[in-house]
Amino acid sequence: MIPKKQKAIYAISLAASLIIAIQVIIIAFTGDAACLNKGCEVLESLTTIPPLYYNLLGLSYFQTVFWLFFLLRKQPALSIDGPRILLITGLAVEGVLLGYQIFVAQTFCSYCLIIFTFVVLLNFLYGRQQIITGTAVVVAINLFFSLLSFDPSLLLTSRKMDLNTGTYGTRTCSNPAKELYLFFSANCPHCKTVMKALEGCNSCKFHFNPIEKLKSLELDGIEANDSYSPEVNRLLLALLEINTIPVLIEKKPSGFSVIKGEKKIISHIEQFCYQTEHLLYFESSEIPEDEDVSVYGEEGECSMTIECDDDEVK
Repeated sequence: MIPKKQKAIYAISLAASLIIAIQVIIIAFTGDAACLNKGCEVLESLTTIPPLYYNLLGLSYFQTVFWLFFLLRKQPALSIDGPRILLITGLAVEGVLLGYQIFVAQTFCSYCLIIFTFVVLLNFLYGRQQIITGTAVVVAINLFFSLLSFDPSLLLTSRKMDLNTGTYGTRTCSNPAKELYLFFSANCPHCKTVMKALEGCNSCKFHFNPIEKLKSLELDGIEANDSYSPEVNRLLLALLEINTIPVLIEKKPSGFSVIKGEKKIISHIEQFCYQTEHLLYFESSEIPEDEDVSVYGEEGECSMTIECDDDEVK
């Protein structure tokens, strides 16, 4: 290999290692990963292992690339090209993650794309044959991703999930008149305003369904569940073609009503959760069919993929 390209591979693998190491430190001390956009939080909420472990795997990969190329720099050609296999393996993994962002999460993680770029550059520097092989691998992976169905309703049905699967906790005062599911984010100021309206006791049973993992919920009287899945909440909102929060889902005998936006939700709570004439329907919490859903909304919402600043609250 040309010495200049070899040095470039050293530099790129070390630079990637440094960035990931900084990310590991940030996660270790703050519990949250640093990212340039909301897409990172979306991806994190859909993973089965904590982001710290993913970053440690990435750090191990780039360090392996660096040391393998360094140790083999003066060795004659081997019968098995270890560096080529290692680089193409990394590209295959990143190709899967890219396909997942495009076809499943439907949002991009800026940090993930930076790491993907590092892996692409390493393969590019290894030679023309590696470029051709790597391109074929990434295209093939994403082509098959595009042929698979990731419809949210199918995903929810196949996993036998319902509204309660995504419930972080519930709160009931006494004799609940309605059963309501609040979909929210801890970082959304409009959601915080809705939460503030729930500080007093009322006559509704509330299920709190966050779109990401919560450390805690600052609201008295919450009866927390042992486990819950934010992924279910995101999939359900995707099924309803909703990409903003807060969202309130009310169970009715004929189906579900969906109320969107801070002011509309607070108005609904004030109107129906401080009286006891209404009946509570506990029979089913299955995912609603489209024909059984009524949607009401207005402004006072945060995007699920774009940061919603406190200045936007009016």
